[in-house]
Amino acid sequence: MSKKQVKGQGGTVLEPVSQVMEELAAAGELSAHNADLHWLYEQSVQNVEAEVQFIDRVFHREYGRSPSFIREDFCGTALLCSEWVQRRRSNTALGVDYDGPTLEWGRVNNLAPLGERASAVTLVQDDVRKVSTPKTEVLAATNFSWWGFKTRAELKEYFALSRQSLQDDGMLLLDIYGGPEAQVPQIEEREVEGFDYLWDQDDFNPITGDIRCYIHFQFPDGSRMDNAFAYNWRLWSLPEACDLLKECGFRKVIVYWEGTDKDGEPSGVFNPDNKGDLAPSWVSYIIAFP
Repeated sequence: MSKKQVKGQGGTVLEPVSQVMEELAAAGELSAHNADLHWLYEQSVQNVEAEVQFIDRVFHREYGRSPSFIREDFCGTALLCSEWVQRRRSNTALGVDYDGPTLEWGRVNNLAPLGERASAVTLVQDDVRKVSTPKTEVLAATNFSWWGFKTRAELKEYFALSRQSLQDDGMLLLDIYGGPEAQVPQIEEREVEGFDYLWDQDDFNPITGDIRCYIHFQFPDGSRMDNAFAYNWRLWSLPEACDLLKECGFRKVIVYWEGTDKDGEPSGVFNPDNKGDLAPSWVSYIIAFP
């Protein structure tokens, strides 16, 4: 069996889909019938190369060195883990997620193609609140996944357990979005090579903070994948999250706010900020040090 093949459940030999998907996308031939769901998500939502660079920069700023061990909570297809172990040969990663089939997809499509470097990644199928060892230098919970904890008690428990899972010279990384438009039901459409990505803010409850969102995909032939991903979250605010982190004993909590380019558009560059701006919508990072 080649390094680009792994055996899935039942012993079936599976191969990564990336090359086929990329060829179909370049030819404008992706459709709802042949597109791979997880590949679409990775292409339209994640930018793990930039995220790894950001983690290195922020960690080095605090500790004067680069981290080597990262834990990715709610890791899904473990794309961040995969990128992390390619960054340096000394790097290792632990990915934790509750969904077995999604982890299996990640093993086939993101880990197996790494060859021998795949052994630097450990994937665990479990509730992130039940995994506490080994202690890690960086714990990342991105793609707003921690918003699945919808009560203050649940989120505080997760933050406290996260702190216990970090080494003394560790770092917790969370992403968060907000702004007035975050509370408005609307559909945001964006072109990606070979398909369109649609972010659907379907419903928001201003009393509970509950928000229901979907991701849809649309293709050149007019076909669609509706409700490809569904999210039932609480729209947490920056003050709420930062206050809870401090209550859980984190000694330093910093918001990294995204800057703008010369045209006033988001630049993709995040720096420490204690004021932000009145953007109608924004994405930020919360960094917490134990």
